[in-house]
Amino acid sequence: MTHAFPRGPSLHRSLNDELMDRLVETEQRMRAAHQTHLGYPYNLAFGPGVPATLQQFLINNLGDPYVGSHYASEVCALEREAVAWLMRLWGCLDLKDYWGTIGASGTEGNIWGIYLGREALPDAVLLHSADAHYSIPKAARIQRVEAVEVASNPAGEIDLAALEAAVAGLKGRPVILALTCGTTMKGAHDDIVGALAVLDAAGLDRDRRYVHVDGALNAMVIPFLKGAPDSIRPSFEMAIDSISTSGHKMIGTPMPCGALVARRVHVDRIARAVAYLKSNDTTLMGSRNGHAVLSIWARLFGHGYGGYAHDALDCSLRAQALADRLRAAGRPVLCNPHSLTVVFDEPAPDIVTRYQLAASKGLAHAIVMPNVTDDLLDRFATDYLNWSKWTAA
Repeated sequence: MTHAFPRGPSLHRSLNDELMDRLVETEQRMRAAHQTHLGYPYNLAFGPGVPATLQQFLINNLGDPYVGSHYASEVCALEREAVAWLMRLWGCLDLKDYWGTIGASGTEGNIWGIYLGREALPDAVLLHSADAHYSIPKAARIQRVEAVEVASNPAGEIDLAALEAAVAGLKGRPVILALTCGTTMKGAHDDIVGALAVLDAAGLDRDRRYVHVDGALNAMVIPFLKGAPDSIRPSFEMAIDSISTSGHKMIGTPMPCGALVARRVHVDRIARAVAYLKSNDTTLMGSRNGHAVLSIWARLFGHGYGGYAHDALDCSLRAQALADRLRAAGRPVLCNPHSLTVVFDEPAPDIVTRYQLAASKGLAHAIVMPNVTDDLLDRFATDYLNWSKWTAA
């Protein structure tokens, strides 16, 4: 039996010519796709980035970013600076008491956070809301952690009465609690203060609970909004143990990546010396993308606190404006306070495809990110309101 393998470049053309044709086609496709993207929380307004000349280097941050390794082509110093930026944003009062790193994605940060919680409390049960990101229960399956799903309220927030009942049902067992700052579908914010109060009332002291906040999108939004209540603001001034976020969402990197910040005591617990690296094994992955570190570092320090504060307010106001327009036309819509996510009935497939909408269980959403123009929002709203479901009614 013979197998047909894909044909390589034609002998009559150079390899570079055929590769460049494919790359040019890819670039054109990306440019077109970015013009109508509305359904996923990706910040495509990159702005000035890392010099292309750095792409000629294999930049690999091995081992613990606070220790370094034998490998010299690394950017651990810039990684520490980027992480310190996030630590200050998230209320770390004394940076030496915290540890952080740049990883592959927000999902990796969630798996990492659950791992730290499991190592601290091997017999704990993971509690998460029905609206939590799918990576939370996946982390439980990967690590064989018992997990209990807690009901959400209609807005998508964890239901505190249901959480209280779930904790009571565990009869004093330790808890790993995963909360969300900006849920995947509805852009909801769990009441962190209320959830911690439930654990306090149940008598779960700090040494019998671990609290992780998945802030993939809105941990880079809520801290900049002065009107957002403290109850939903991710901050280590509260009894939180770790926070994760995505780099390719509000931070605005051109590649998927993420960051995790945790209390150092939890990381010290898992640290193992690795002679091969001349470093400590504290990270989930052995090799970490130094180019992602450069990108996050350049965005945080280049765009700055003021730039993100402007983006957070502008995007939240324009999301509310889109919701108001659909609502004024009599369409059912949800836009949680301080959220960038506008939820509505799932439209016809051609509209879903045209605007690359995320859809689930009869609902779809648009997410107003810094690159989303008013013209795009107007075109979408016009198409949605002219959808035959409404015009035929």
